[in-house]
Amino acid sequence: MSSDADTGTRWPMPGEVPKPRELQEPRKLRADPIGPGSLTWTHFGDIRGLLYLGRAGTLQNMHPAVSGALQDHSNFFDNPLDRLFRSLPPIYGVVYDRTEEGTGAVVRNFHTELKGIDETGGRYHALAPDTFWWTHVTFFEVILDFNERFAYKKFTPEQKDQLVREAVTWWRCYGLSDRPAFDDYASFRTYWEDMLDNHLINTHTTKWSTRIAEHDIAPAPKVPTWLWRLTSRPTMAVADWISKALMPEKARETLGWEWTPRDERMYFWFARFLTLTDRFWHLLPRRLQYAPRAYSGIRTQDL
Repeated sequence: MSSDADTGTRWPMPGEVPKPRELQEPRKLRADPIGPGSLTWTHFGDIRGLLYLGRAGTLQNMHPAVSGALQDHSNFFDNPLDRLFRSLPPIYGVVYDRTEEGTGAVVRNFHTELKGIDETGGRYHALAPDTFWWTHVTFFEVILDFNERFAYKKFTPEQKDQLVREAVTWWRCYGLSDRPAFDDYASFRTYWEDMLDNHLINTHTTKWSTRIAEHDIAPAPKVPTWLWRLTSRPTMAVADWISKALMPEKARETLGWEWTPRDERMYFWFARFLTLTDRFWHLLPRRLQYAPRAYSGIRTQDL
């Protein structure tokens, strides 16, 4: 059998029967349940996770394909809060609704027609597994980051692996390929750092949303217009600071966000408050601990 010096490919000699290529067995991912008693069930719907909305949304929008879908197919720039408050409850529902309700398929089908050319010139489709997996990761990563920063009782290495395995089950609710997925914490960390270092950029969408406090945006749902006019700018400024405070340092650098010693001192007290109150959080009634859609599912299923 001869070979190609440039590529290392070996070609059969005349009369030689090539050996059949060995087929690789499909990769088998471990997956843990996400129902009552799981880490995802206990932590994802925690109302304090709403502190991460700006952070998670910005990290998603740093992906060129996600940014392209927002630019081409969304009312995000006209009414960003409307999109936010419409999108979040179904995401909670994927975890907290009964399986037979098929909420994951509903969320997936929202994205069926979202395709086009992103700002880097690449083609995108919102249901491309690599793209959708990134948005999925930014949701379950909130649980890990909140615990690492603010929780009184930290996750063990075994619990971190368990949470990632639960994220596989959560992912499968969408009915997409397992190809981009992983099932252990070490693989998550490798993927997360690679995305921050090599794939996320300061997109048109993140450049706009970074200045959101300067824009005259529509009121949040159920907030009277007159009240929104009085409170919108300070509210959005606080939300912007929290996003910066929670943002990974590498992403902050990519976005060109300034982080000063004064910001660091403010963050110290912000983090201290959350850590101290975490000791007593479990004493609150569940309806105060969880976001409404999550609490509804917990009340129905977690008997």
